[in-house]
Amino acid sequence: MSLHRYALLLVLLLFTVGSANAITWFPKDFNCPIDGEKNTFLVVGSYGSYIYSYPSKYQWLFFPVTDSPTFYLCKKCHLSTYMWDFDKLPKEKLDTLKKALADVSVSKPFEKYTEIPVVERLAIMELVYSHLDKDQEWWEQFYRIQGYHYGEAGAAIKAAKVRRKSLDILNEWIEDEDNPTSKKLLLYMSGAMHHFLDEDDEAIKKMEAGLTTKYFEKDATSEELKNGEENLNSRLRDYIDVIKSTDKKPRILEKNGRGHSH
Repeated sequence: MSLHRYALLLVLLLFTVGSANAITWFPKDFNCPIDGEKNTFLVVGSYGSYIYSYPSKYQWLFFPVTDSPTFYLCKKCHLSTYMWDFDKLPKEKLDTLKKALADVSVSKPFEKYTEIPVVERLAIMELVYSHLDKDQEWWEQFYRIQGYHYGEAGAAIKAAKVRRKSLDILNEWIEDEDNPTSKKLLLYMSGAMHHFLDEDDEAIKKMEAGLTTKYFEKDATSEELKNGEENLNSRLRDYIDVIKSTDKKPRILEKNGRGHSH
């Protein structure tokens, strides 16, 4: 799904997904498409609209990409992918991926794939997806996801490096009048990356520009546009307030280990 369609879906979900008591996962067996190894991974059981209020919203990231079980890892060949891609990889790419993974190792033996740190699985994913012809939209989101998990792991330098990659792409899109993603959303995400890179003046500048930019989404209904406008304005105002605060800055929450999704 492209970034702009993802954004529209997200806004709609804010008004249509029902609440639940907690996020639940349950085990399911998968055969690795590369080596046939049987792996037991976790799949989503249930969740509610509360996931859109978790602190990860300040990086425009939401469950499930904020949760460890989302990133699968084969115990034999170490193929690592998003959970929705593991058994759907292009068959014509499997030989290439097998060769690419030949020298890949993990930090320790494991029984459950979640024993391997998320950032380690993401590093393997970066290698895997580099062979899968992903576009700039895909990589921008991937870098934000990497930044989030590096931040959670306390790896500040690595987090900053990939967040800068995300920001460079976002700022390029903001200047591109033909980019299909709503500029209002791009300004939110760009401001978020500036904030997490300790560039608060630029973050606030981007957020304030977002407040005066009309929300747009191709093929959206007038009601969807209205909801998107109101939702993003609310998020932008909140973000500006927490950046200006002394103790509620999202960046500080991350450094104190309180920036996790739930």
